[in-house]
Amino acid sequence: MPPLPCRPVIRRLALPLILLSVAVGATWQARATDAAADLPPDPPGSPVPAIVSTPLFSARRVPLFLQAPEADRRLVADLDAVVADLPSRTCVAVTEYGRLLYGHNESEPLIPASTQKLLTGVAALELLGPDHVFTTRVVARAAAVDGVVDGDIWLVGGGDPVLMTTGYVGRFDDRMSYTDVDHLAGQMAVAGLTEVTGAVIGDESRFDSLRYVATWPERFRPGSQNQAGPLSALSVNDGFVWWHAVNTSNGLSTSAADPAAFAAGLFDDLLEARDVLIRRSPQSGIAPLDATVELARIDSPPLNEIVAQMLMTSDNTTAELLLKAMGGVASPPGTSQAGAASVMTALKGAGHDLTGVVTADGSGLDPGNRVTCRVLTAMLEDPVHGPDLVDGMAVAGESGTMRGRLAGSSAEGRVRAKTGTLRDVNSLAGQVETLEGRKLSFAVLTNAEPLPDRVRRLHDRVALELVGYPSGPDLRLLEPLAVGGEERG
Repeated sequence: MPPLPCRPVIRRLALPLILLSVAVGATWQARATDAAADLPPDPPGSPVPAIVSTPLFSARRVPLFLQAPEADRRLVADLDAVVADLPSRTCVAVTEYGRLLYGHNESEPLIPASTQKLLTGVAALELLGPDHVFTTRVVARAAAVDGVVDGDIWLVGGGDPVLMTTGYVGRFDDRMSYTDVDHLAGQMAVAGLTEVTGAVIGDESRFDSLRYVATWPERFRPGSQNQAGPLSALSVNDGFVWWHAVNTSNGLSTSAADPAAFAAGLFDDLLEARDVLIRRSPQSGIAPLDATVELARIDSPPLNEIVAQMLMTSDNTTAELLLKAMGGVASPPGTSQAGAASVMTALKGAGHDLTGVVTADGSGLDPGNRVTCRVLTAMLEDPVHGPDLVDGMAVAGESGTMRGRLAGSSAEGRVRAKTGTLRDVNSLAGQVETLEGRKLSFAVLTNAEPLPDRVRRLHDRVALELVGYPSGPDLRLLEPLAVGGEERG
């Protein structure tokens, strides 16, 4: 005999059983109320007992569940009012632990500008690991004898995007993790080096020698706006041979024509400042296979700190060097094109739906990038790397690219976000800590030609609307009612 179809029967009986239970409960509640009414009155002066007048099966006994739909309805209405003033090519997504609270064109691929760095950051952390470090080494064919190295020494770049000098870093308002190249020179002096009979040679062969992303508009290439320094696996001070002592804008800096030779020259100067004699002039070149003696080495800060620095200051050079580093994992030397493919592979491998996404570079300067608002919120809520991403972003009214935004508002100190701006693009993506301590992720992208002046202000309003969530009815209005005495639920 075939088994009886128990599950359909149970389903048919479920609703009648529930209704019967409610009816029994209501009858019991009515009889209890009538019985209480028939009791003799309490003696004068007796304390009034606490009596909950809300029925046992009333929906008022679950106030949080009642508040949520109303709060969501109000949020949708408030954000609809903001979106109505934004250009048509705008997407908005607001999520809480993956639940979409608000969506407007949230799956439409748009140009992301610098919010592209969120994808770069998650992919780098996924592919290389948050503890990954970049190592810069000094090698020679032979060890020093009585403090003298006979021949050349090679400064071999490991792709460290934050290899810098104290003077360069000290100009920035925010604390930055960096690799102090002076410490590398100090190691050699402490080891007793007094003379190099050859030259300091800079080796950048870990990456290709293309100084910019091939598909960038001309205005973004080194020597024009300097939106990024010249890309190199051996880059010191972002590859700038001159920079303003106070103004940190890359547009005022001068790019090195040969970043590896510039790094070698700077390292030569640091050694000579420690009374190490270098006989020949610095230059660039590739370390020979027999240069196996390591004289010194220095590691970068861990990758999660480098990603935080990239997001805080919207560092285009760091983003592009991380892209090349990812591209070099499978087949060195690292290239931007291979890195872009690696970003997509890493994010898909981490379980992200990249429908409509196009990765053309790491920084977001390339107008060929395409990202959806839903993908951006997914990056922020990535179960493994999301916390590192959020912790590294600028804080509204306090730090990085958000220092001048939302200052003095209820969002100050409560919003961590990544900004993005191109000629026809404005974007903002981050996380809001609400007044009630909840964390909402959001993204808003606008593409328009020309871009109206009001767009940035409206993007800020999106974040502001989230601070007060949930703004449903006061929970006290939804608690069980009591008649006399203390309230009890």
